Amino acid sequence: MSDQDDIIEVSEDAAEENGPDNFFIDILTGNKESASAKKLLVQKVLRQLIESYGFDRKDIEVDYKHRIRGGRPAKIDIAIFRPDSVHNNDNLQRIIVCKNQKKRDKLRSIAEADADLRELKELLELIPGATLGMWTNGQEEFLFEVERTRFEVRAKPLGVWPVPGERTTNLDRTGGVIQVSAEAEDLEDALMRCRQYLNRNLGLDHKDSFKQLAVLMLAKIHDETLPTGKRKFWIKGDEPFTEVGQQAITQRINESIAAAKAWQPNLLSRGWDLTLEPHETARVVMELARYNLSETQPRYRTGAFRAVARSVMDGREGRYPTPLNVAEMAVEMLDPQPGERIMDCSSGTGTFLAMAAAHIFKKKLAAMGTTPEEATNEQIRQAQNETAAWAASNALGCDIDPFLAVASRMNLLFTTGNPGCVFRIDARTFPDGDLDGIEAARTAMPLGSMDMVLLNPWFSTQDTVSDTSILERYDLGNNWERDEEGGFRNTGNLSAGGVPPEVLFIERALQWVKPGTGRVGILLPDGLLGNPAQEDVRWWILRHCEVLASVDLPEEPFKVTVSEYKLKPALQSFLVLRRRSQVELINVEHPECKVFMAVVDRAGVDSRGKLLFKRAPDGEELIFEDEIVERVRQGGEVKVRRTLRPSRRIDDELPIVAEKFREYLRTGEVPV
Repeated sequence: MSDQDDIIEVSEDAAEENGPDNFFIDILTGNKESASAKKLLVQKVLRQLIESYGFDRKDIEVDYKHRIRGGRPAKIDIAIFRPDSVHNNDNLQRIIVCKNQKKRDKLRSIAEADADLRELKELLELIPGATLGMWTNGQEEFLFEVERTRFEVRAKPLGVWPVPGERTTNLDRTGGVIQVSAEAEDLEDALMRCRQYLNRNLGLDHKDSFKQLAVLMLAKIHDETLPTGKRKFWIKGDEPFTEVGQQAITQRINESIAAAKAWQPNLLSRGWDLTLEPHETARVVMELARYNLSETQPRYRTGAFRAVARSVMDGREGRYPTPLNVAEMAVEMLDPQPGERIMDCSSGTGTFLAMAAAHIFKKKLAAMGTTPEEATNEQIRQAQNETAAWAASNALGCDIDPFLAVASRMNLLFTTGNPGCVFRIDARTFPDGDLDGIEAARTAMPLGSMDMVLLNPWFSTQDTVSDTSILERYDLGNNWERDEEGGFRNTGNLSAGGVPPEVLFIERALQWVKPGTGRVGILLPDGLLGNPAQEDVRWWILRHCEVLASVDLPEEPFKVTVSEYKLKPALQSFLVLRRRSQVELINVEHPECKVFMAVVDRAGVDSRGKLLFKRAPDGEELIFEDEIVERVRQGGEVKVRRTLRPSRRIDDELPIVAEKFREYLRTGEVPV
């Protein structure tokens, strides 16, 4: 097979566009620069260096001009120098080569990429001060350390890089180098490389590759709960590239997996085991071992998890993950408190539960008097531990699909360090049923016990629920007819044509929350809220609920989410409902209540997933002066630094809707 056989052509939609809006704000200089694929790749690597590793930006230079042994000046894409030193060859410590290339189907080994790596290896050999190197095309990443002896200079492959200030001798110590907190894009890229390797290189399907990754994630998260000296999820030096090293990694990881399964015995289902060969295990572990997840923001963690979990949905109509910013808006609107229990009775991959946990995490930090951006690593770890304790008893969910039930638990575990309580049951027949989670679910989440339910039920224009054993459990499983007073009455006859699943989930969600105070946040198709044929459903909702909010959502974020399933999303709205108490239901007449209503035009992306940025009325994109919080590693410590830098702002109205709704709840007045 030739080297070209595993290259995927980049679609026209993914190509860079020309024009006045094709620019970026340089992370080093703050200057507005015209964009190209190469420049954007360099910026991506710079974000990794600054935001994940904690390099000081003043020690980094792009397009550094070097001269070697009287040769002509040449440029190094990214050069990293000794702290607070003059930028010259004597102080140059790390070299990074960035190459813009077409996307590859399979990830290459170092031997397969040898021709591309020669430039970096030559630079490392010729510049005496340089000890570490990286080569990346945005998809693949190769790390090297220079070994110099009297007779040769050799670039040795590495699994991880040391952090700023950490000695290269630490690469070979037991326990490996310091693990870094991750920024969102960096962690997502690492997980995507894992998924691509398992999918494309090893030929595993999406679900089998997710199983392998989930087992390793479990081991990684458990490992971080242990004292440093007892941890096993690490690599040192070139272990991933030698047979002895691969065997050593595999032995440690197998021990870690066994301990992790004993720690969380109900997390995975039967058959979720690591089946990779030692060299395959080492390749995936290499990606995960560099990060300290307990010091990484939960929002970053759930975003990265989403990148690898979205493919496990089966792609049936209506069964796809909720866009993250939509879920975040929903959680912010309902504003769960640390003492409240929140549930998703159609949990899928667990997006709502994970975003609720991230919300609780922010509240924990606020109680400490800090924010996610300004918190120290110790404060982040403490808030993570407190959020994990909250999730253990207050984050609940269920799904009929056994695979998705595990995926939901894994999302919570990856986000918070605890899998919550997610059961495999049929929510429609609860508390009856015979699936393996039913007994535990009856005790953990009886009907009427939740403070709030958040859900995105699957929608269907074709597959209605017609099973009479399900329909007979619901008012809305019956046919309704108009009464003499302009309302509707239940005929007592089950709907012969079946009922759309989302209609039953409205009633089920309300049954699960506490009467009088329980709130439901639910995504529903606009057709249900406006179709004359379903007026009886809307009448039933108004009879049993106080409608607190109705938010009309744009199509674009959903279109991006379902594009890989080749589906057309339904136009959706988000409703916030309060379940009426028994006393309120006895009183047919209810006082007229205000309803918070909003129409969202922009949610941060266009229909192709391209980010939308804020613009002036004349259409010109706006540049803002924002305070940036950076974590810089100095002398073995992480210091928080604040600075003003120009930036672009994503044009996403969803956070504004959440803020306005909370203002409405405080004041009773609908804000303009």
